[in-house]
Amino acid sequence: MKQKKIIFYELNEVPYRIFDHFAKLMPGSSLGILQNRARRYETHAEDSGHLSPWITWPTLHRGVSNDDHEISDFGMDLQHVDKEFPPLWQILSKAGAKVGLFGSLHSYPLPDNVSDYAFYVPDTFAAGPECFPKKFEAFQNFNLIMAGMNGSQVTNSIALKEAGQFLLAAPGLGLRGKTVGKLAGQLLAERRTPARSVRRRTSQTQISFDFFYKALRQNKPDVSFFFTNHVASSMHRYWPALFPQDYDTLNFEQPWLDTWAGEIPFVMQEAEEQLSLLLRFVAANPDYLLAVTTSMGQAAVEGRNRVERIVTIDNLRNLMRGLGVPDEDWEKRPAMVPQFVVAVSEAPRQRFLQNIGGLSINGRSIQIDDLGENVIRMEFSIANEHLEQVTYKGETADPKTFGLTCMELLDAAGANAYHVPDGMLMVYDHLSPEAQRMNPMKISTREIAPAVLQNFGVTPPGYMEQAFTL
Repeated sequence: MKQKKIIFYELNEVPYRIFDHFAKLMPGSSLGILQNRARRYETHAEDSGHLSPWITWPTLHRGVSNDDHEISDFGMDLQHVDKEFPPLWQILSKAGAKVGLFGSLHSYPLPDNVSDYAFYVPDTFAAGPECFPKKFEAFQNFNLIMAGMNGSQVTNSIALKEAGQFLLAAPGLGLRGKTVGKLAGQLLAERRTPARSVRRRTSQTQISFDFFYKALRQNKPDVSFFFTNHVASSMHRYWPALFPQDYDTLNFEQPWLDTWAGEIPFVMQEAEEQLSLLLRFVAANPDYLLAVTTSMGQAAVEGRNRVERIVTIDNLRNLMRGLGVPDEDWEKRPAMVPQFVVAVSEAPRQRFLQNIGGLSINGRSIQIDDLGENVIRMEFSIANEHLEQVTYKGETADPKTFGLTCMELLDAAGANAYHVPDGMLMVYDHLSPEAQRMNPMKISTREIAPAVLQNFGVTPPGYMEQAFTL
């Protein structure tokens, strides 16, 4: 069936600009090896409208753009689209391939045939902690809670009960001593320099990768997927500190640049260490390819100022109660701040939609979009204002009643870099390393799924593009 086994390292939103910058700084590193010896492709996301990872990754995984798969957010019911345009892992598993998955977007809920998988840990926006095998569930429960607590700003709080349950299971999952040392060092660094607390966003990736890497070595699946967002979140915030020359008008003073100059190097160093382990694995198991891919990239955004504070929603339960929706009539769905997604029962749904229109915060409304199946997306965030006036149906209201707050941001960073359609794919074969192409092949992200299927001897569905050869 298969020609080569494949490990997909999904390095979310990292463009060649970033990858090559650090590869040149570390020529003997895994980044340097991949830069010089991997087959390189310039990818392009052909999705229409606003580009976001929850849109572009389904395009890569399913081989069709968002005009067809119509996935626009987390929390949507994917039963229909999974039947019409299933993701790679479902097609390959049903074709007999042994699949391992760790964190790829839109991988919840577990598939019906999950026992056929080597391992299956859904993304950090999953609606529940279910995993296969079940030993991962304590970690996933902790992971989901911490992801929800560290959206716009990293919190110093830890979900102690869930952390205790996770730590009891951790030794058997593959947590390395080196990672324990990094986590301890992180806590000490925060005490000395509070600004370093932003690096907690990477801690979850450090733990996740250890578990993925042990599962990979133990199970040796035909194809495996590992997703990480740790570099993307840092690029959004700290791009001006790495590439100040990218901005015609730099609205950041030197102290800010100095404080945050080490953040993108820090996250890329973590990517370097993870890729180094994967290259070592591929060298010991030469029947594998290592594919490092993105679904799009990032680039500098002009005209961005420091974001000192944001007015936002910090208590969704209070908001829903304030709008007249009882606790039992709605549930929170996964979303990325400043978006909030809820599923509201049919009976109070119209009342909720009417009431939210009567809520005004500093003269602005909460933007809402109906995603179908009674799922509603709310989006709200005001930058660089204090929480001055809240009115509900024309009357002055208490912000706490509606779960609103004004949050001071530690790093004063907004989206200083943002999504662009151009991304990357690097394919490394230890047995036949090739010199870097002077002119990398340009491909659509829609071409990746059929290329993977062809590698495994599976005929791509008729709706997919004609594929290149991996």
